[in-house]
Amino acid sequence: MSTLTTGRWRACCASAALALAACAGDISPNPDADDPGTQPGTELPGPGGTQAVFTQHADGHYQAAVDASGDDWVYIDLDTQTQVFPPDPAASDAWDLAHRGVDIKLNGGVSGAPPGGIDAAVYAHKVAAGESYPFASIDAAPPPGEVEYVTDAEGSVGGNPSDPLDTTAYAMSTHPQADADPDPLTGAGDYGWYRYSGYLAGSAISARANVGYVLRTVECRYYKLRMTGYYDATGASAHPQYDFLEIDGSPCSDVGGAVAPLGRAVFTPTAGGMRADVDAADENAWVYLDLSHAQQVAPNAPARDAAGWDLAIRRTDIKLNGGSSGAGIVAIHDLLRDDWSARTAVPADAQWHSDADGALAFVTYPPRERGGECAFGADGDYGWYYYSGFCDKGNGMHHISPRDVVYVVRGRDGHYWKLRMLDYYGDAGESGHPSFEFAALPPP
Repeated sequence: MSTLTTGRWRACCASAALALAACAGDISPNPDADDPGTQPGTELPGPGGTQAVFTQHADGHYQAAVDASGDDWVYIDLDTQTQVFPPDPAASDAWDLAHRGVDIKLNGGVSGAPPGGIDAAVYAHKVAAGESYPFASIDAAPPPGEVEYVTDAEGSVGGNPSDPLDTTAYAMSTHPQADADPDPLTGAGDYGWYRYSGYLAGSAISARANVGYVLRTVECRYYKLRMTGYYDATGASAHPQYDFLEIDGSPCSDVGGAVAPLGRAVFTPTAGGMRADVDAADENAWVYLDLSHAQQVAPNAPARDAAGWDLAIRRTDIKLNGGSSGAGIVAIHDLLRDDWSARTAVPADAQWHSDADGALAFVTYPPRERGGECAFGADGDYGWYYYSGFCDKGNGMHHISPRDVVYVVRGRDGHYWKLRMLDYYGDAGESGHPSFEFAALPPP
């Protein structure tokens, strides 16, 4: 598999999505992913291997059938649909997922550290019990800042009914949430992608029909995936099968990000303050802003520059020079549905929020009021904006709309501002071009 710079698109239901907001980025589809399931030099269905067979269905998606009945892991490169044999799987970018019995491990977290790529991860989702997962309707991966992508982690003893001594919490065996919690006596219940009947009912394994995944590979390619079976035609167990197809997804980029060159922000006077129009479309670079001087800046070491900038914007993300993002004292107080014109002072009871590990204040506050109405459950409120996800609320799917919020910003130099987001799109409708208005407030 080819190498690639570490990177990222956006993630989950309310609290989980907010916790990952600092990893957020592009919410538009990847324009280079318009040929699903192929890459240069690859002919699909792939060759598979002695323990993996790949076929293509009439509607275009692929199916994998894996013989995972042995003691060894069966490693799969999903992009080329090939069984691979990495000499050191824990430090290899040659594979995406691996099978052994009911377990599916991902090349990330505690299971792998791909040196030339990024951690493989999944977004786990389910519809109501008894329904079939809408596999055919999913044509794009939700961005990692709107949903939660997870990978393998440390678990607890007894988490796997087929191997009680395995302490790894494999992402696909622990997500999504169970419809039927495991019985502590028999083990019967849901374990991520499968349901276990319990030893009193024959220890049968069945794929949960209402569960689906978006898998991000180590090459930052995205696949929709659903498990379909665990037994082969002869009835032999440990032969998992699954459907999958490459879909559009956002590019991956370094979470830290570069400093955007000057010329990406334009400030114009308004009746009572200033308007900023920012070209923040670059997935890999932050646009740093100095509110006191109404200008863009380019700090050499942003995280250590306490006096040089107030906030920075990249796509939908806005970070502050304070908390986990900077050495300054910048913080915000959020006022949902506040009167912009009447806001002339800092509230006496202001509750200040700075960025925290995994949660940017601007995409965390105010808390969400809407969310989870559409496919994947990625739609909803994310701090300053509402994301339509796979719903069309009048502006199309994957649309960003500013919420009715007035923020009070405590600047890095002791000045205070009121600030409201105006739009996320430029004059030509291009995404990643947010605009906002801000005006000075007297200190409290």
